[in-house]
Amino acid sequence: MAFFTSSKDKITLHVEGMHCNHCAATVEKALLTVDGVASVKVSLDDKTATVKPKRGATPDIAKLKAAVESAGYKVLDE
Repeated sequence: MAFFTSSKDKITLHVEGMHCNHCAATVEKALLTVDGVASVKVSLDDKTATVKPKRGATPDIAKLKAAVESAGYKVLDE
């Protein structure tokens, strides 16, 4: 499995290390700092973070991954 899936409307990252609502909020806050991100929905059950880009924007995948990792979580590569 890739560390993300993407369509024109969303990017989904597979995140390891989230265990509670505080973890989810931390990941959400980190992703919202990346240019081009309109909103973020984090699922603890699925261990994913789904990013909705701003209209006409394409957030950089490497920057999304770096934001999650700088918050203390791991984006799964497989």
